Amino acid sequence: MENLSYEKNFRKLEEITDSLSRDEVSVDDLVEKSKEALKSAKICMNILEEQKNEFNKLEKEFSELLSENNEENNTVQNENKAIINSDDAPF
Repeated sequence: MENLSYEKNFRKLEEITDSLSRDEVSVDDLVEKSKEALKSAKICMNILEEQKNEFNKLEKEFSELLSENNEENNTVQNENKAIINSDDAPF
């Protein structure tokens, strides 16, 4: 099964790019290492995109919750004002 851990794939990507920058990869292994790097980069990007989408959903839910709470507070305040301004007030 494919390892979908962001951290593990990011480390693998770093290791490959470090070894490439130090010329530690032979010409024979260059294509294979490049494929591995690309695979790890795609996995990392997919995970980040999924996290971004999940965060956006949570942000929307929080906004809706705050909006609902605000509406409830406004309704209570309006009801309180109506009671205070009514002719039935004891003072």
